[in-house]
Amino acid sequence: MKKNLMLILAVVIAGLTSCNNQDDPKAIKDQIGKYKSEIVDLQAKIEALNNELNETKTTKNDGSILVGLKTMKTTQFINYLNVTGNVVSNQEALISPEINGQIEHIYVHEGDYVLKGTLLVSLKTEITQNTIAEVKTSLELAKTIYQKQKELWNQKIGSEIQYLQAKSQKESLEKRLETLQSQIEMAKIKASFDGYIETIFQKEGEIASPGRQVLQLVNLSNLKVTADVSESYLPNLSEGDKVVVDFPTFPGLSIDSKIAVIGSIINPNNRTVKIQIKIPNTDNQLKPNVIANVKLIQAVYDSALVVPSIIVKNDASGRNYIYVEKQKGDSYYAEKRFVETGVSYGNNTLITNGIKPSEKIIFQGYNMVKNGSLIRIK
Repeated sequence: MKKNLMLILAVVIAGLTSCNNQDDPKAIKDQIGKYKSEIVDLQAKIEALNNELNETKTTKNDGSILVGLKTMKTTQFINYLNVTGNVVSNQEALISPEINGQIEHIYVHEGDYVLKGTLLVSLKTEITQNTIAEVKTSLELAKTIYQKQKELWNQKIGSEIQYLQAKSQKESLEKRLETLQSQIEMAKIKASFDGYIETIFQKEGEIASPGRQVLQLVNLSNLKVTADVSESYLPNLSEGDKVVVDFPTFPGLSIDSKIAVIGSIINPNNRTVKIQIKIPNTDNQLKPNVIANVKLIQAVYDSALVVPSIIVKNDASGRNYIYVEKQKGDSYYAEKRFVETGVSYGNNTLITNGIKPSEKIIFQGYNMVKNGSLIRIK
């Protein structure tokens, strides 16, 4: 480039020198303008040729294609079966009273954590308490009569029927008192297990009755995942099989666990069997009804050759092939290699035959090469 410019300048100087021999200033100026125009044209041509030369070096490079290589190494390959599951609490209850009654007081709020046996709700018991007082009074009299009749009967005074009637009356009142006292206890709704108050459905002053939910209690530390698996996989499932559970809601959370229960019934609607997997929840991060991805381990290959599934191609006869690096002298070429494939999981495919460890496969630029293509490495 510098030599070309020097040549142009020499020509210009020579022209100017010849012009100096002329006496016409206008002719000299015209000549200078002509030379300047020629310089601009020559510079543009030189720049275009340089660009063409650089482009030729970059794109042609002796006809080679730029590719990326991966050296094959044996690794562990796990084939999973993916199913979608749901997080469920083993302890979740909609709590209602055992007797009818008006709600006197609610002792908890939504979100509270309570221990087993904690008093949650109490019902009004004035009528029952008044009845208990009446029964206690009657019972005292019945006990006195019974005691008198017993003493007389022991002395062979009076009839047996009078003694038995007094005894029956006393025992009947005792049982009634026990029943009324049980009703007092049933008017107190207590937590049947440790957990969180999720929802309170009724308010103080409303009438509560058996079967009508007053509140919802859930334990977050005792969770499981349930999932439906196609019956076609049932022969390969066993209780105790290892699984991996992750959660779309919590991308960084993955739990290794085992199948705890396999259902005994096939769902006729979708031909699936239900499985259960116990999972820990130490930080209470997981919640019931969170979606879970369950990966059931189908097979484990300890020394496997694995390639990206996308680079495996098929020819017209259905045979699988990939491209590998082949060296000839100082040059490198793409070689079409027919392979036998095994299972695939995710983005990877198991190669069972056709490739050996330490061979280099083309995993970048594989769509641009064919058998015998000259390649260069990134």
